[in-house]
Amino acid sequence: MTSKILIEKLVAAIFLLCAISSIGIIILIVFVMLENNFVLVDWFLHGFGFIFRTSETQFGIIPYIFTTFYVGIGATVVASIIGIPCAIYLSEFANRKIRNLIKPSLELLTGLPSIVMGLVGFIVLLSVVSRLFDVSPGWGIFAAWILLGIMSLPHVASISEDAISAVPHELREASLAVGATSWQTTTKVVLPAAKSGILTAVILGMGNAIGETMAVIFVIGATPNPSMNPFSLFSASNVIPSLIASYSRSDSATGNMITGLMAAAFVLFVMTAALNIAIKLVMRRRGPT
Repeated sequence: MTSKILIEKLVAAIFLLCAISSIGIIILIVFVMLENNFVLVDWFLHGFGFIFRTSETQFGIIPYIFTTFYVGIGATVVASIIGIPCAIYLSEFANRKIRNLIKPSLELLTGLPSIVMGLVGFIVLLSVVSRLFDVSPGWGIFAAWILLGIMSLPHVASISEDAISAVPHELREASLAVGATSWQTTTKVVLPAAKSGILTAVILGMGNAIGETMAVIFVIGATPNPSMNPFSLFSASNVIPSLIASYSRSDSATGNMITGLMAAAFVLFVMTAALNIAIKLVMRRRGPT
């Protein structure tokens, strides 16, 4: 009996070490990004700049922060417009055969490599956008909205469906018992009860869109110093992940440029961390779901 207790304690200690290691990895990543990062110090002392010009060691990040959030919000709207109704249908109205067909398809879409989605977007989506809006070559923020919205769709739809399905059936039965229709029950009872879970899915989808790199670089144009005009949807733009990917592949990616890219990576890290904290806060407020 004593040996079994010792084995259990040893296994528990190993599991605890594995859990703590994730914290250590995060700390290590932050340390690498902040080590000797004079760019961040300059930003905080003199304000974030607007011009990103590596030849003159100017690392203005404000336009990239704007476009990153702008692309993330637009993609989330696209994913929500499609994903939330899809989740409602799967949970409340679809029969088992249809649900067993659509649900695995969403999960399969999640597993597609982002570079494959980017290549499809480059070949197909840009051509469609170019013909529909008479622009050439079609890349820009609008194309990024559509592509990243499709890529975020499985996260929004699947998690929203789980949240809606988790609403107790007693609430549905009580609503139907007093004469409400299925649609009234869904909109007046089920969705309000699942709103925290749906909001979590939306925020998670936005985090996925903001952090995407390889897919967006195919369709956004990856131009330096993107415009902050919110109506400039069909001209080449850029976001922080594609900025880092573009410049890190350059032969001149050394010294101050690497420092600037590390600073941009830290800004992106803070943005995604803020979204994760928002998800945690929303989940704490979840009601019946």
